Amino acid sequence: MDELLSPNVYFLIGEKGTGKTAYATFLSNNNYKETKASVSYLAATDYEKFYTLKKNKNLDLTGYVGIWKVILLLLLAKNVSEQDKVVSIFNKSNISDLNSAIDEYYMNAFSPEITNVMKIMDESEIIAKLISKYTEAAGTVAKKIEFSETRFQHNLFYIEKSFSDAITKLKLNKDIVLFIDGIDIRPDIIPYIDYIECIKGLVNATWTLNTGLFHKGKDSKGLFKIVLLLRPDIFNSLNLQNATNKLLDNSVFLDWRTTYQTYKKSYLYEVAKKLLSYQQACNEEDIFECYFPWEIASTNPERECDTAFMEFLKISLSRPRDILVIMQYMQRIMKKDNLGDGKFFSKEVFDSNEFQNNYSKYFMSSLKDQLSFYYSSVDFEHFLKLFDFFKNADFTYEEYISNYDKFIDYILENAEEIPEFIDDKQKLLQLLYDSNIITAIEIDENGKKYFHFSYREKDSANINPKVWIGDNISYRFHYGLYKKTKMGRY
Repeated sequence: MDELLSPNVYFLIGEKGTGKTAYATFLSNNNYKETKASVSYLAATDYEKFYTLKKNKNLDLTGYVGIWKVILLLLLAKNVSEQDKVVSIFNKSNISDLNSAIDEYYMNAFSPEITNVMKIMDESEIIAKLISKYTEAAGTVAKKIEFSETRFQHNLFYIEKSFSDAITKLKLNKDIVLFIDGIDIRPDIIPYIDYIECIKGLVNATWTLNTGLFHKGKDSKGLFKIVLLLRPDIFNSLNLQNATNKLLDNSVFLDWRTTYQTYKKSYLYEVAKKLLSYQQACNEEDIFECYFPWEIASTNPERECDTAFMEFLKISLSRPRDILVIMQYMQRIMKKDNLGDGKFFSKEVFDSNEFQNNYSKYFMSSLKDQLSFYYSSVDFEHFLKLFDFFKNADFTYEEYISNYDKFIDYILENAEEIPEFIDDKQKLLQLLYDSNIITAIEIDENGKKYFHFSYREKDSANINPKVWIGDNISYRFHYGLYKKTKMGRY
């Protein structure tokens, strides 16, 4: 949390389900360290609006950046209250005058959401004239400026400059942080390339404002800041300039990874115990082991037994949301079937077909959400067909190539358009690895196995780990998929 509030952090990076929205929501609902935060969500209609603007006004990346600057500046300005400001008669900001102009346009019904701000793009001439009227009344504009509907970029630049000038003069007594969420949702109607250009514009606008404009008010106690919530794969897809440095110097990377050997000291285990502690009926030191008192035959000769949390880790991607979902699904089944006495969770329920089916569906749903950023719903349905060609959960590279060829034949016969992900066998294998559908199993010279999952290898220094290939490498589908794909569990 403290890292996230550092002045130089502009990106919150984490896989789906790792808590990006939770951090932003917590900060927006609490006055943590004298920071005032708000969250704005990108909706499908916002992307559609950008897509329409791109076609109607022939926008390039520079045009996207200009639009995003206006949106971000206006959202920040509307989140500044009188209590957040330090009034100076020698250096007075006209931010109130600008907000008054926006209020007049919206007839005092403006709410600081991206969807509302996007309306300004259609009425940039009217907004520019209103801003000019209010700033003239306040004595801050000395000359008449002409605006017209056909001069979209000119109107936009005037709005941007008006808010930029006002913000640099503003003195704050606390930090004002704006989180932008929903970036990982791409509607089918928006082509992937256009979506990427739109998000690149958002990132460039955020970077320019954070590193340039917002640092000009150095004598202000508080500063403005914008933080984007991004998945690692999306950040990587943007091909940003100096991306590695941005990850290391300007990002917080949410990392919940742990191992069977060290999980009891992990943050993920702390989250699991915290979830159970709200209505605890257990006084033991380790509340998780109180509710999940399982001892299972170990899969490793170096351990006497395995535990319930190891089972959780096996079917999850070590994300807080996965741990919560496992508990919720088990609780629902036990309540529905009146199982147990409310003092512990049953291992039989965890092993049941009903639970494994429910969790496998959740896992597949998360996978669909992740891949929908790149591919259409139709492409995803074709993608699922790939599993039918694998009869075993474990497979070699040679078996993968053989099944890939069969999959290609299926696609050529059944798909109206050829999905991009089947262009190359290596590209598809990398996709399976990136999506944590498979793990690469390395066998060393002593016969010891090492499991390489993408989410375990990924960090701020290696955001896009490459799939392992070699004579000593085999592959295995993730346990969380087994029930849905009919592998290992029937």
